[in-house]
Amino acid sequence: MCSHIAGATDYANTQTKAVIEAMVDAHGGIDKWRSIPAISFDAIMHNNYHAKHELAWWVARESIDQQTKQVHQNWYLSDAEIAYDGEDVWSRNWNKVNPPTAMLYFFYYFINLPFITQDEGVVLSEVKEFAWPGHGGKVYHEVKMTFKERPVIGKSALDYFVLYIDPITNLLAGYQYAIGNRAMLDALGQPPERKLFGPLWRYIVKNQTVDGLVFPAAFRTMPEADERIVGNHIITDIDISTPFDKTLLSMPKDAIVDNVANR
Repeated sequence: MCSHIAGATDYANTQTKAVIEAMVDAHGGIDKWRSIPAISFDAIMHNNYHAKHELAWWVARESIDQQTKQVHQNWYLSDAEIAYDGEDVWSRNWNKVNPPTAMLYFFYYFINLPFITQDEGVVLSEVKEFAWPGHGGKVYHEVKMTFKERPVIGKSALDYFVLYIDPITNLLAGYQYAIGNRAMLDALGQPPERKLFGPLWRYIVKNQTVDGLVFPAAFRTMPEADERIVGNHIITDIDISTPFDKTLLSMPKDAIVDNVANR
């Protein structure tokens, strides 16, 4: 059994603790994940709701420092960048609806969810059982993951995930997610009284193992558990051994600094 920081995670009971720690171990263990200097990956998404003259593919090379949580994203297919240098969030040539703050840790959370359950301020509910429609009656462990306060820039205390864990392999099979980033809600034209975008459902189609850690390789997004697919995603070229390149954080002259109120 891997070791965990005492008090970092708020488990509903001993069963929740056992289920979540088994999941973390199945993905390679929290100690190994915390020991990596940074994580870099290519996130590739096909957006089924792209506008007529908009590029349907969202493609970025993302790098996140594990200690400082500094971020650089190279949206090379769109000639754009997003970064967080530890003080400011800035972007260059960013023209998509999603605000830069909402994108900072968007895919970082999705590919690291099992390990993020061990972050301070995470609250994990009692375990329920869920038979995922279309999965031949297979039953998964269901645990809701919430936050005591906003965990990082771009997320809110209202954000949540509902984790679906395979009881045989202990791997994360899928999840629901909801986002409370106000700038994101405003960009999507949501009224002030609406506090969350979602939930949407994610099913992990394929996993990959990198230096002993298990990450998703492909997943799909749906409005309901077994409905139409509204997004297809792949995660490729994961690097967990190369330190974060801080030279990437040098702000270009044409960069735009994000409004603090949108964080």
